[in-house]
Amino acid sequence: MTKQFFINIRQIFLSAVIGGSASYALVYYYFYNNNFSATDQFFLFAVPAVSAMICAYFLLPFIEKTLIQSSVLTRIILLVFALLSALMIKVPILRAVDLFSASVFISLLAVFFAGTVPAAPFLQKVIGTKNLPRLLFGWAFSTIIIYIITGFLDNYYSNFIEIVFIALTLHLLIGPTGYLLVKRLGDFAKQNKIDFILTLALFLVLFMFTGITFQYGKQSPVLFTPEYFLLDQSLLPAFGVVSVLIIPWQAWILFKLESLGIREKIKSTKLYVYIDENLAGVVLALAFFAIYLLIATVLNHPRFDVDDIFFDADSLNWRLRLTTDNWQDYYWRSVHPFVLLLLKPLIDLAAILLRGDKLFGAYIVVATGGALSVFLSWKFIKGVTGNVVYASLVASILGLSASHIIFGSLIETYIFSAASLLLFYLLLLEGRPLSALVLASLPAIGITLSNFAQNALALFTVKTNLKVILRFVPVVLVLLVQLSLLNNLFFPGAHPFFFIPSALLAEEQNIFPLNALRIQAVTRAFLFHNVVAPTPILYTGDIPFTQFRFFKPEINKLSVYDTYLQTFTAWFWLVLILLGIATFLINYKKYNSNRLSLALIGCMLLNIGLHLRYGKELFLYSPNWTYALILLLGLAWQGFAKDRWFQVTLLIFVVFLMINNSLLLGTIFGVLEPYFN
Repeated sequence: MTKQFFINIRQIFLSAVIGGSASYALVYYYFYNNNFSATDQFFLFAVPAVSAMICAYFLLPFIEKTLIQSSVLTRIILLVFALLSALMIKVPILRAVDLFSASVFISLLAVFFAGTVPAAPFLQKVIGTKNLPRLLFGWAFSTIIIYIITGFLDNYYSNFIEIVFIALTLHLLIGPTGYLLVKRLGDFAKQNKIDFILTLALFLVLFMFTGITFQYGKQSPVLFTPEYFLLDQSLLPAFGVVSVLIIPWQAWILFKLESLGIREKIKSTKLYVYIDENLAGVVLALAFFAIYLLIATVLNHPRFDVDDIFFDADSLNWRLRLTTDNWQDYYWRSVHPFVLLLLKPLIDLAAILLRGDKLFGAYIVVATGGALSVFLSWKFIKGVTGNVVYASLVASILGLSASHIIFGSLIETYIFSAASLLLFYLLLLEGRPLSALVLASLPAIGITLSNFAQNALALFTVKTNLKVILRFVPVVLVLLVQLSLLNNLFFPGAHPFFFIPSALLAEEQNIFPLNALRIQAVTRAFLFHNVVAPTPILYTGDIPFTQFRFFKPEINKLSVYDTYLQTFTAWFWLVLILLGIATFLINYKKYNSNRLSLALIGCMLLNIGLHLRYGKELFLYSPNWTYALILLLGLAWQGFAKDRWFQVTLLIFVVFLMINNSLLLGTIFGVLEPYFN
C-alpha cells in the first residue's frame, strides 16, 4: 500500500469523526424530536454528517499543507489555543461526559483549530524572530484592558454576537498597541532599569488604589455595582474564545502592518508622533481615568436626590442640567456663562455609544476631565524638566490629591476649570500664539467667570507686554458675550446673563465675615486639605443625608488631622512644601521657569484674596488652585528632578497619600451606605 493510501484513510477517518460529531451535536441540540421515526432520525443525522464530512475532507489537505510548513512548536501552540477555546465553551455549558458533550467538544476543536491554521505562517515568523514572549505579554496586557472595556459595555450590549463583535474589534485595534507597548517597555527597561522600576512601582500604587476603592465599593453594595465593570459570567466563554483565538491572528496583523507599510504610515501621523512622545503621560492619564470613573459611579448615585452632600457641591443641580432637559439653574446664577454649551454636547456624544445613557455619559466626561488634568500637569512638568519619571510622580500627586479624587469623579464643573487652566499654562510654556491662548481661555471663563483673572495675570506675568494684554482681554470678553448668547439660544432660560448686574446678587449669600477661624481655614484649604484629606466633618440635619465638610463656617468648625496616618502624611507634605520654598529661593537665578512660578504664585494669591470672604466650603473651589500649588512645587523641586533619592521620596509620599485619601472614600462609602438599607 502506498503512503498516499494511508493519508487518504487518515483524512477520511478525521472527516468522518468531525462530520459525525458536528451533525450529532447540531441535531441533538437544535432539531431532535421524539416524534421522529427511527428512519427520519437516521436521515436527520446522516445527511448533515455526510455533508460536513465532505467539507472536512476537502479542507483537510489545505490545512495539513499549511501545518507541514510550520514548526512543531507552532503546531502545538495552535492546538493548545484551540483546546483552550473549546474547553471554555464546553466546560461551563456541558459538565457531563457523554456522547453529546464529546461531539460538541470535537466539533468546536475542529472549527477553532481550522480557524487558526491560516495564521500559522505568521505565528511561525514571530517565533523565528524570538518575539513570541513579547506577543504573549502584549496580548495579556491588551486583553486586561479589553476585558474592562467590554465589561463596561456589556451593560448596553449584552447579546452574544454583540460581545463577540466588540471583543474582536477591540482586539484588532488595541492588540497591536499592546505588542508595541511591551516592546517600548522592554527598550525602556534596558536603557534605564531604575527609571523602569520607579515607573512600574508608581503604576502598582495606582493599581492598589483602584483595588482598595473597588473593595470599599463592594462593602457598600447598594451604592456600588461591581457589575458595571465586570463582564457578565454568561458572556465570559464568548470573550475568552475570541481572546484566545485572536493570538495567532495578532501575528498576522503585525505582519500586514509591517509588510504593507501601514505601520510606517501610522508612525508618520501627527497623532502617533504625539502619543509616542508622551506615552508615559497618556498611560498615566488612562489609569486615573479608570480610577475616577470607578469613584463616579458611587458619588453620583441617582438616589442622591439633593445638593450639598459632598463638600457643598451642587451635584444634583449639575446632574439634572447636564443629563436631562431640565437645564435651568435653579439657583439662578450667572457665573457659568456657557458651561452647558461646552459640556452637554460631549455628554450627549458619549451617551450615543452607551445607547442613550446620559448619566454614564456624564461619568465618562467628568472622569476624562480629571484624566486630562493629570496628563496636562505631566506634560507641563516634563516640558520644563525633560524627566519622565519626575513628571509622572508630580502629576500623580495632583491626580491623587483629595481635590482631584473628589472633583475628578463628581458631576460638577470644577475639574473642567482645572483642566482649562492647566491647558493655558501649558500653552504659555510652549510659547503658543495669542490666538491659541484666546481659545484656551474661552473654556476657562465659560465654565467660571473668575477663572479669567488667573489667565490674564499669568499672561501678563510671563509676557510682561501691556499691548498683548490689551488685545487678549477684549477679544476674550467679546467672544464670551457671543458664546453666552449662543448658550442661552440653544438652552433657553438656562441661567441669567453674566453682563446683567442684578444677576450677580445671588453670590451675596456666599460672603462670610473674616475672622481667625476663616484665616486658618484658608491656610489649610490652600496648602493641606486640598492635597492630604483630613477627617471630614459629618453634619446632619440640613438635608436627608449626612453632609461631608472640611470647613463649615455656619457652626465654626474646621476639619483636623486626628489619626497618625493623617498627621504623618500632612507633616510629610509640609516638609516637601518647605523644601520647595527653600530650593526656589536658593536656585531662583538658576531656573528658567521663574516667570511661570511667579504667575502660579499670583494665581494662588488671587484665589486667596477671593476666598478670604467668599465661599462656605473652601474645599469646593480647590481645583481652582490645587493645580497651581502642585505645578509651583514641581517647578521649585526641579533641581532634584533627576536625583534618585528625591524620586524615591516622592514615590513614598505618593504611597502615603494614596492610603490616606483612600480612607476618605472609605468613610464616605461607609457613612452613606446605611441610608439605603
